[in-house]
Parts: sequence; structure tokens; C-alpha cells
Amino acid sequence: MYKLFFLTFFFIGLTSGKAQPITNSAVAEQKSMQLYFNQDWKQLIKYGEKAISEGYDYFYIRMRVGIAYFEQKKYIKAIQHFEKAVQFNSDTLALEYLYYSYVFSGRANEARALSTYFPSTLTNKIRPSNKLIEGAYAEGGIGLSNLNNVYKTIDIDGQFNIYGESTITKNMQYWHIGTSHQLGNKWSLYQGYSNIGIDFLRDIKINDKDTLDAYQLIQRDYYISATGIYKRVSISPAFHFINVGFGKLNAGYDSFQNKYIFTKKDTSFINYATSIVLSKSIGIFTYNLYTGYSKLNSYNQLQAGISVAYFPFANTNFYGSSMLVYLNENNTNRIIAGQKLGIKLLSKVWAEGGITYGNLQNYTENNAFVVFNTGDKILYKYGFAIISPAFNHLELSLRYDCFNRENTYSRMNNTYTIEPVSIIYKTQTIVGGLKWTL
Repeated sequence: MYKLFFLTFFFIGLTSGKAQPITNSAVAEQKSMQLYFNQDWKQLIKYGEKAISEGYDYFYIRMRVGIAYFEQKKYIKAIQHFEKAVQFNSDTLALEYLYYSYVFSGRANEARALSTYFPSTLTNKIRPSNKLIEGAYAEGGIGLSNLNNVYKTIDIDGQFNIYGESTITKNMQYWHIGTSHQLGNKWSLYQGYSNIGIDFLRDIKINDKDTLDAYQLIQRDYYISATGIYKRVSISPAFHFINVGFGKLNAGYDSFQNKYIFTKKDTSFINYATSIVLSKSIGIFTYNLYTGYSKLNSYNQLQAGISVAYFPFANTNFYGSSMLVYLNENNTNRIIAGQKLGIKLLSKVWAEGGITYGNLQNYTENNAFVVFNTGDKILYKYGFAIISPAFNHLELSLRYDCFNRENTYSRMNNTYTIEPVSIIYKTQTIVGGLKWTL
């Protein structure tokens, strides 16, 4: 359907192949038509862009330049010409090309919103998806910590052997399952449930004697987000509900008995995070503005940021994203920066790599889908992913992330004052995902 037979109605007449200056619209029409029928896409793009910049801007030349970009698989460049063509004339062919340019650029929401304006003939031909349940997503994985090994080299009650206590983060198990829904042509919704289990070891050392308690933190999450299109601006609000529960050993000094008393207390609390993202694509750039409010670990967080995604080759063969976020937590300010790059390795295989730098404790990302409500600071993280839409309705992914963290334990000095001591450790996570669409 992307071939050239259908454009007989474009024909006005061919002239000789000699170069001519763009002196009037007839010259622009004849030359662009000639290049089009010769399938000289590079020259058509060069000539057509020049003609448009000189004011010869109309439906047919926009269509030809858009098709030239499309044939070269530069779909993002094609979009701006087909969008303009549709403004001149909401022709069925222009709508079809624009629809597939959105799809091949990874902008499915805009493609679905565009289908609202399809005539019945085009709707019957393409049959754009509009199902209450559009698909499902599942992911799961593990997190491995080296903190326990680090503590094997540390005497937590120090040289005075009076008192020391630490909470050691060990390994993690995680899974998530969710469903996506279409609410008409302009709105979609995603909702999912997650379960996280983190193993901890509580070590209280008094007079060089360890009292150990192993326990597990269980976190249950519900996440919901919606995405709508309004005047080619994407609007996506989200809410993340978090329930945390654990039982931890504590020690308190009893002055009457002149000794420490150990108690284990069960703790459960509710956290939440909200977010809203506004996105707008202009040429090869997609701009995102976002803000969010959360209550995590008894603190309030307000964050706002901007990110820019860019596609230098006007397709998804190579892309990048840069972001900058301001986070305020109980009147303490932080700046978080991140960079991601992606490349198409094979016909159906993409690789991504990125780094996020800054204190990520109680920070949220991906429209509050990911919440770093950890007890320890996260100084920075880096990782990579492999993504493959291996089958028509199934996408596979595998992600690896490494987190550089800071843990703090407490020890008593010879003046019987508790002092904090910080140590650095790492956790590594491996998560596999399956995305299924109807």
C-alpha cells in the first residue's frame, strides 16, 4: 500500500529532467512530480524542503516529501509533512500514511487518536484496535546485595565494645502483573499489582556479642495511569498506592535491670505517589514536563522535571533521552540527572543503556511507576536492557541495573554517645518482562 500506483491523481505533467530554478508553483509541482516518479527520494526531500521553505507549500508537495521520508524509513520526519498535508486536505491516503508513521515511530496513542477522523472506508481497511482490554504485561526478577559481605569485615560495636546496631539489606524478589485498556480512541489506561519481598538481617551487638534477627519486608503496590491526547499533547496522570509491612528487632536499655531488653515490633504503613506528565513531539524531539507529589517513609516529596527524547535518524534505530529533576523533601533540595541511549541491533532487537545520578532515596520515575522508597540512600544507578518484539503480539525484555547505595549503622563511643557510620555497598537487579497485546 506504500507503493506509487495510487498517485495518478497527482499527475499534472512531466517536463524534461533539466534543473530549473523554483520560480513559481508550477515549477515546484513539475520538478517534485518528476523526482517522485523517478523514486529519487533523497533529491525529492532536498528539493521539496527547499520549495516549502521558499513558500511553495501545498498538499501535493507535502505528500511527496512525506512519502520520500517514509520510503527511507525516516518516519518522524514524515510525520510533520503528513500532518501538514492533512491540514490542507483530510485525504484518506494522507490519513493512512500519517497513521502508520505514528505507529512506526512508537507513538501508538497518537495513531489511535488520529483514527477518530478516519472515514469508514479507512477504518474498515486498517481496523485500528479499540478494545476494552488491549493487552497485559508481566515482569519479575531478583535483586542481589553485597551488604552482608561488607558487614563481615566490620566490628559494629567498635573498639569500645559497648553497643552497635545495623540493618543489613540482603536479597529481593519482585513480580508485577498489569493490564492495559482502551477507553475510546483518545484515552487509554494501565493498571497493575506488584509484590516485593526484601530480606533483612538485624544485628545488635553488645559487649562484643551479636544478637541476630532475620526478617522480611513485604510491599504490595497498586498502580494506575491514564493517557489521553488533546491537540497533539499527551496528558498522563498516575497514582501509586503502596502498603509496607515488616517486623523488626529493637533493643532498649533498662536502667532498673541495668541491661538491654530486646523487643520485636510489627510495623505496617501506607505510602503513595502521584504524578502527571505532559508530552509534545516537535520534529525529532519529544519534550516531557512532569511533576509529582508523594508521601514516602514519613516524609513528603515534591518533584518536578523535564526530559527530552531525540531521534537523530528520524526513526527508532537510534535514540536518546536526557532528563533533569528537582526534588524537595521536607525543605531539603536535590537535583537528579539522567541519560539514556538506545540502538536497534537487529531487525527485532533493541538495546538500551543509561545512568541516573543523584540521591534517589524516595524518588519516583517513569510517571511514578517506579518508586525508590528505600531506607538507604541510592547515590546513583546505571543499567542496560534488551527489548525484542519477537512475535506479532508478544514483546520480550530483560533489564539489568546496578545501584550504588549508602547504608548507615550506629555505634556507641567511650562517651556513651551514639554515632552514625556510613558505608557504601551495591545491589544488582535482573528483571525479565513479557508484554502481550491483542
